[in-house]
Parts: sequence; structure tokens; C-alpha cells
Amino acid sequence: MIIAQIYPAADNMSNENWQGINIKDGNNTINNPQINIHSSKPIEPIKYIPYVGVANFVGRQAELQTLHQELQKSDRVVISAVAGMGGVGKTELAIKYAREHEQDYPGGICWLTARDEKLATNILLLAQPYLKLKVPQKFGEKPLTLKEQVNWCWQNWQPPEEAFLLVLDDVTNWKSCRDFLPKINRFRILITTRLRNLDSNFVELPLDVLSPDKTLELLTALVGERRVQRELQTATELCKWLGYLPLGLELVGRYLVEDPDLSLAEMLERLKEKRLSDEAINPSDEQLQDTEMTAKRGVKAAFELSWQELDTLTQPVTAFLSLFAPDVFVWEWVECEPDLFNCPKSDINEAKKQLLKRHLMQRVKEIEAGYKIHPLIREFLQLKLSELQEAEKFRQSFVARFVKFAKKIPERPTLDDIESVKLTIPHLVEVTQNLINVVTDEDLISPFIGLGRFYEVQAYYPIAETWCQQGLSVTKSRLGEEHFHVATCLSYLAFLNFAQARFWKATLLWLPALRISTIALGSNHPKTKLRRISLFLTLSVPIFLGLYYAKSLWDLLLHPSFNAFLKFLIQVFLLWVLLKKGFLLDRQFKKIRWVVSKQVLSHPNTVIFRNNLALACESIRRLIAKVH
Repeated sequence: MIIAQIYPAADNMSNENWQGINIKDGNNTINNPQINIHSSKPIEPIKYIPYVGVANFVGRQAELQTLHQELQKSDRVVISAVAGMGGVGKTELAIKYAREHEQDYPGGICWLTARDEKLATNILLLAQPYLKLKVPQKFGEKPLTLKEQVNWCWQNWQPPEEAFLLVLDDVTNWKSCRDFLPKINRFRILITTRLRNLDSNFVELPLDVLSPDKTLELLTALVGERRVQRELQTATELCKWLGYLPLGLELVGRYLVEDPDLSLAEMLERLKEKRLSDEAINPSDEQLQDTEMTAKRGVKAAFELSWQELDTLTQPVTAFLSLFAPDVFVWEWVECEPDLFNCPKSDINEAKKQLLKRHLMQRVKEIEAGYKIHPLIREFLQLKLSELQEAEKFRQSFVARFVKFAKKIPERPTLDDIESVKLTIPHLVEVTQNLINVVTDEDLISPFIGLGRFYEVQAYYPIAETWCQQGLSVTKSRLGEEHFHVATCLSYLAFLNFAQARFWKATLLWLPALRISTIALGSNHPKTKLRRISLFLTLSVPIFLGLYYAKSLWDLLLHPSFNAFLKFLIQVFLLWVLLKKGFLLDRQFKKIRWVVSKQVLSHPNTVIFRNNLALACESIRRLIAKVH
């Protein structure tokens, strides 16, 4: 028999226990025997690390130290898992650790790929040539299972008793691996995986993207310091666009090295235009095979592996997430759409678990039920969304929800109002920038006005004005220059200028707003009346300010007509309130003009001031006549 020829002592062993394989009662189990391998010289420890690793390894020192501390615990078989999204550098970290700590593992180092689920076969194929072990296939006439053969290898692994490091790279199915792992304390097992919380019995080391400064350091190491310093701002933007992902940086860096005349600005512009389709970040398999890179997939292909592992229900939910801006979003905004996905909330929640499990989505601890997706994953998911039949329905639903958020921002929001909508702002910006074509004509200005109000109440007037200008431009382009939405945008721009004491510019905006409003809505419409009185007040305020500062504050306070002036301001305020409530009447507007002419002009000041006030009132009269 074959086994007897290889191991002569087998004839003298009982039928119940041979070389540590117990087959009593037909149940095959493997114990831990001491086997003597006859050889003319000692077997050298295996040192099998198939990758050289990158020359420019940046950062990760804290992770390397933590990993080593965990693997040195000797009271049990230690298993540590490096977990993270595709392209984050898990394999590179394992290579770096294995090569730096060869002396800590005198029993050897073995590297096995676990993605193809042929782990057991790979162990047997490695054991025979390297360790000179002839693995038994059967005992007597009874074949040994694959699990029993692998366990036999671990029990007889050479040299015995020394610490040994086993690296399992890219584990996708822990259940298919754990039965084939060693159970002896001298073994240390390092796993890399895209799966989160693979098993509660071992330590997990989560690996995130590089920090911005380390990413810039990596780009500098790849393309040279002079090239980066020449376009430092662009280099920073390039790192940010790549989401500080090591794989993306290495691919783009190598592409730039091959084309020294290509500027960083040109590279960034190409990536923004072609996205993940650009060959710099998505090279072919043939191109990658010609490099010394550890990764043999581009960014797109790396993400495709995770996508294929999602079930058919989770894939549409995942594609929907690409509509969010690359910022924090609340999961409630997703699960409130069960009709959109044709499934109950429980299924949507299960999809969330899958996304977290595969690092396609990250939880933001500072925000309750807050999540975020990596910018490059978002780019990939947008490609997947475009392939779905439901894509347009997804976009319409997304836009409708955030337009509703914009409408909820009141005209004069409080700080509590601002806080309640703060998380929606980046996604509202996304609607205005990339999904404005999906917004209906009726709601066209709502996102822009909502953004304006958000920044206005915080006194960020230039930002609020920018959003309102964009809304005006989009509205004119789609609806024409005489649409009443144009009057709304002009009115809000006039208000913003008024708030910044730019009264003349505000006047020039109130005039066309009032004209369009009169034509589109009628002269008696509340909004038309509001714009009429707003125009009057905009022209009046500079006069009152001039009157106020004409003499010292003390003289003005002592002047007998100050009470009349104060009453006028109170009356204007009350009329403004009535106006806001829609109760403005023409006779009230005439009364304001009477107050200006009788009370304000009676103020005993210089002739110049009287003349200026008279001219101003005449201007008001003409402007009012003009808009009528």
C-alpha cells in the first residue's frame, strides 16, 4: 500500500490511530502526533511572500504597531483581520508587516490567496514541495477528506514549535476558510478582507483612507517633489478628488510618471471629465501586468468585485445612494422610500447591513444614523445607476424630497431652523448643480431660494447672493425673462443688497421685479404690493440715514420733531407687517407718502438737506408713476 511505502511504521500502528489520524467507529479525526521526517538535512522554514510591495509605503505606522502587538499574544491561536474597502491598502499593509517582521517568525511565513475559495487545495500544494511532506490520501481503503488532509499538514508543519505567520489575503467567505486553519498556538494568522465584523473571536483592525497630508506625501514620492510643489494647490485638489484612496493615488501617480509633460491640472481636468473611465485610474489588465504594482485591478474593477457580491435587492438601493452628494446623509432619507424600491423597510435595512459589511458605506459616529460613501465609490455607483431602468424614477424621487426640504426653510429662519436643515444643504447643492433638469418648472427656484435663506440668516450674504444669481440665470434660461419666478429671484437679490446697505443696487433690482410682477400677477396682487412698498422703503432709508447723521445724535434726540420721526418708523414697521400678511391697501401707501412730505420735510436742517429730500421724494414719485 502506498502509505506503508512512504511511512514504514504505519504497518505497526493500530487500525484506530495512524500518524495522528483516528478513524475509530468510522469517524475520521486528526490528533497532534510527533512525526519524524527522515532527511539528510534540516528543512528550511518556508518564507513565501509572493509580492515585493510598493516602494513608496507611506503612513500606517500606528496600524503596523497595533497589528504586531495583537499577533504576539501567545495564549491562543491569534487571528487578526485588516478590514477595509477595496483599494485602501490592506494587502500592502500585510506585505509591509510580513517583510518587516520576518525575524519574529522563525517557523516561517506563508501567504495564501483566499478569494477563489480554494484555500485547502493551495495549502496542500504548498506543503508538498516546500516541506517535503507527502500528504496521505487515505488510510487503508478509506479516503481522507480534504479537511483531514489539511489538518494533518498543520500538525506536521516543519520546523515544529516555532512561531509561524499565515497570511490569508482577500477573504470573502469566512465559513469556507475557518475549517482549514491551524489550531496550534504557535500559528499566527493575518487576514485581509473587505468584510466588516468578519468574526467576533478575533481582533479586527479597520483600515481607512490616508490622511490628506499623507496622501500628498505619497503623490510627492510617486511623481517628485518639484512637480508637486509647482502645482501644490492642484495636487491637493487631485488627492481630494481621488478620496485619498491609496490605489487611486498609485495608479494616477504611475500614469503621470509615464507622461512627464502632463500637468497635474490637465490630469485633474481629465479625471473630472471622464471620471472612472479614464485610463489613468482604470487601466487594462494587460497594462497592470506590465507593472510591479501589487494591485492587478483598476479602481473600477476593484469596486466591481464588491458590487457583484450584493444581492439583487441591495444593488438598486446602493445605486440610489450615488445621488447623494459626497457628504453625510441620514438613512431615514433612504428607508422612507419603500414604494420606490418595491420592498418593505426591513429589506431596505438589510441592504444597509450588506453595504456596511462590505465597506461600501461608512457610518458617521458623530451624527445619529448618519452615513457616508467614498467619492470614488460614488462615481462607480453612478455608472451602475445609469444602467438601471428605474434610474429616472430614482432621480425624480430624490429631487422631490430635497425640494421639499428647501421649501421648509422659512423666509426668516431661526437658528433652530438652520440646524434642522443643515445636513440637507450639501445634497440641495447637488440638486442645483447636477439634477436641476429633473426639477419641475413650478419648483425651479425653490432650491436656490432655500440655499439663499440658509446663508442669509447666518450673514453670509455673498454666498446667498451667488445662489440667488444662479437661480435667476437658470430661471431665465428655462422659463424666459418675463416669468414671475424671475421677479421672485430679483426681489430676493434686492433684499440681499438692501441688507448690505447697497440701496441703489437694490433699487435697480426692485424696479424690474415690480414691473414683471405687475404684468404677470397684476397690480393688486399681494406680492406686487409688497415689491412696491419695498421699492419705496429702499429709496427712503438713505434719506432718513442722511437726516439722522446730519447733526449729532444728541441734537437729534432733543429735537421736537424726533418723536414724529420715531412714529414714522413705527408706522412703516406696522405697515410692513400688514404687508407681509397681505393686508396692504393703496390708502396706506398714500399715507406713507404724506408722512414723508409733511413730517420729515419739516425737520429744521440745512437748505441742502431740504433740497436733497425734495429731490428724493420727487424721484420716488416718478419711480412709482413709472412702475404703474
